[in-house]
Amino acid sequence: MSNAAKNEKIKQAMQATREKHKNMTCRVFELKLNSRKMSKTQKEQLTTYFREAKWRRNNIVADFAKASRNAKSATVKVGDTFEERPFTILGSQVIQDIYDNIKTEIKGLRTKKEKGEKVGKLRFKSVCNCIPLRQYNTTYRIDFVRGLFRIQNIRKSFIVHGLEQIPPEAEITNAKLLRKASGFYLHVTCFLYKEQLKRTGRMVGIDFGIEHNLTLSSGETIDICVSESKGVKLASKRLNQAYKRNGKKKTSNHYRRAKKLRRAYEKDSNRRQDKANKAIHEILLNNDFVAMQDEMLHNWQAGLFGRRVQHSAMGYIKAKLKTNLKTYVVSRSYPSTQICPACGQKTKQPLKKRDYDCSYCGWHHASRDVKSAQSILLRALYEVNVSPEQRAKSFVEADTATQVLQSMLCKYSPMKQEAQVL
Repeated sequence: MSNAAKNEKIKQAMQATREKHKNMTCRVFELKLNSRKMSKTQKEQLTTYFREAKWRRNNIVADFAKASRNAKSATVKVGDTFEERPFTILGSQVIQDIYDNIKTEIKGLRTKKEKGEKVGKLRFKSVCNCIPLRQYNTTYRIDFVRGLFRIQNIRKSFIVHGLEQIPPEAEITNAKLLRKASGFYLHVTCFLYKEQLKRTGRMVGIDFGIEHNLTLSSGETIDICVSESKGVKLASKRLNQAYKRNGKKKTSNHYRRAKKLRRAYEKDSNRRQDKANKAIHEILLNNDFVAMQDEMLHNWQAGLFGRRVQHSAMGYIKAKLKTNLKTYVVSRSYPSTQICPACGQKTKQPLKKRDYDCSYCGWHHASRDVKSAQSILLRALYEVNVSPEQRAKSFVEADTATQVLQSMLCKYSPMKQEAQVL
């Protein structure tokens, strides 16, 4: 078979795979390599794998125009001189994947720059903690029966935990090998056939806040706050004491203490992420339509509420919900806290005032956060062209103001309502 025919066959197979994956769900499963069962040679090989990946990446960033996709060595700066070091353990496909990933990053920066966004440039990395593994059964292999994982160019397999998460019918594709403070991890990408979702007929609006991280239009509140644990404080204190004793001189003791601090931070982050994932799951499971506003959480953290935002998971929840098909995002310019749903006028409310009173028509709500979440939901339903009657039914409130609001929504036509909201 000629090269042209072979390439055409590969192209057709890739196209068929893309069409197949359109009707499937993509999920990523995290597996952990058992470090305690690793030999000294295996640990050295993994360390070399990440070190050579760093060489490869920095070599491409230094001069992308002259970089080769199939390089066998990298130029490394040692002191004031440069040395040519061969790749002794890095796989051929990994070498190509690192090049392709940097090429994709450059294209992304160019696209952002063309849109007028301010972008920087790719920087050198002192540590590489992520290695792409593109092709299953070639770049890496998984033995589900014995619970083993093998990487290209490393003869001995690694014991891996968490394989029971992957369903037998899952189609395994690429993966990423990660190095964290707590050990080595494998993120495996799988495609699963879509399950038929159960319709609940419910809608919900979400308001982000400081007093309560999430306030739902139904009146429920969700707080996800994991403050610094005792482990983080103790590890940070010991590291600072070591720096004071030895000054700027770093020893192996510094490395061990810094690693303990990274592990403690990672543990807190995992706890925070676990709570956030459970909250996201409950919201998406119980509702068919989710409305949220594109809040500037970064400004909140830079202002008066830095520690509260840092210890919460609002940014993670916002990013996850935005990528879900059930979610509709309302513009951040919409005054959900100030606007009155009865008369459409805006009344500024101070932060210390936790209820809502309209200075024009006297409309009152016991909670400004719940009212804001309901306003976000109504605005989202209006923007997706839902009728006023359906919008009134979705506005859930446990007081007599519901009837007033429903009558107002049915009274005003979409044209008048748009004029009032704006």
